[in-house]
Amino acid sequence: MKKFLCAAALVFSLIAAPALAADYVVDYKNSKIGFSGTHAGNAFSGTFGTWTALIRFDPADLAGSQIIATLDTNTAKTGSSMYDGTLPQADWLDVKNHPQATFTSSAITAKEDGSGYTAAGELTLRGVTKPVSFDFTLGDLAQTPVAAKASFAIDRLDFDIGKKSDAAAEWVSREIVLTLDISATPRAE
Repeated sequence: MKKFLCAAALVFSLIAAPALAADYVVDYKNSKIGFSGTHAGNAFSGTFGTWTALIRFDPADLAGSQIIATLDTNTAKTGSSMYDGTLPQADWLDVKNHPQATFTSSAITAKEDGSGYTAAGELTLRGVTKPVSFDFTLGDLAQTPVAAKASFAIDRLDFDIGKKSDAAAEWVSREIVLTLDISATPRAE
């Protein structure tokens, strides 16, 4: 009887245990993190060439889901020699003193209308940490790889980007749009 009760307790604990969110492996070759804005009224866009993301996600376990992304700021490129020469400078991304930017989610929630999810957390850029939240959509989780997409704006002056040379945003837009286009596959157990 004692063995039966122990076995029953073990089975019950496994059934009652919370779901564990799945870890995803990012396909960096088919994923990108981009940015865009305007300079002197002209649109510009670029990408971060090197970044990493740790993604743990399960729609049935959003409390256990998390995103941690790290971007190498010195890999921000637009294809314009003028912009690419300016971005690393001290007043802009200051890559010498701040070689990485990070986003760490604190909560992931489902949107009420069922159109996707919202990630809330902290973005650290140029040594300044600010709360950020953004909506994202996912492809069919039953199909791999899974596509995740997001597009959201940050105020560059909140992170002291270009604050000395263009605090009034006469040349470079205050709003910089970050675009995420991620392809990832659940990690094999």
